[in-house]
Amino acid sequence: MWQAEQKKRHHRIINMNMKKILLFSTALFMLNGCGTIVQLLDPTEKYHAYAGVSYDFEQAQRWGLPILDLPLSFLLDTALLPYVWSQE
Repeated sequence: MWQAEQKKRHHRIINMNMKKILLFSTALFMLNGCGTIVQLLDPTEKYHAYAGVSYDFEQAQRWGLPILDLPLSFLLDTALLPYVWSQE
């Protein structure tokens, strides 16, 4: 009986730690911002093909962290290619 209680408690602790790690990872990922959205909403420059990827790459060279967003920016920039082509 005592071992079953200890096992349940151990699983609860592991589950809480996993939730904390997931929350921290999500927050870290979201803090870097999506390069595609940043470039799409930037009024000073015209949006061009793969602008989000180039923005993320510039930020990665400067800070190192936004490289996490690079694959997602690549996917979103690829999805926005028809928009870019219609603007040219």
